[in-house]
Amino acid sequence: MLKSFSKYRALAPDQRRWFRRCWWQFALWHIRIQYFPYHWWKARIFSEFNIESGHSLPLSLSEAIRLSEMAARHHIFPINCLRRCVVQQQLLAQYGYDLALHFGVAKQDARLKAHCWLTHKGQLINDGPEVVNTYTELKLAGEQSQHILASLR
Repeated sequence: MLKSFSKYRALAPDQRRWFRRCWWQFALWHIRIQYFPYHWWKARIFSEFNIESGHSLPLSLSEAIRLSEMAARHHIFPINCLRRCVVQQQLLAQYGYDLALHFGVAKQDARLKAHCWLTHKGQLINDGPEVVNTYTELKLAGEQSQHILASLR
């Protein structure tokens, strides 16, 4: 815990603000997904985000992703890929980034696993290709998205 706090204190002010913003959004999305019905929060995931190009992100895209991943790892709630992607997509849309949310499935030990990740201009930004390449990407339609999101809860 002390080591984590030292890492946080070593961040620049802009980095700390972004880290805190991500941390709080992770908490909000965890509560939405965990405690509210699927139909209540699904629309927020698949709606068009309000992309504003008038604001400038004080960090690079890779730095913003790195800090949000750090906030996810040091969270009090379990932050899975769905929560990470939704928060990153929504926060970065406010700075003009148009990110694509992808879903994939893989069969492991006779069980179906689901995963999601983000791309920007066709480039993977929040996961490694070694992970993503183990999943078959789905092109989702209505009912399919319910099954996939339910397994990511």
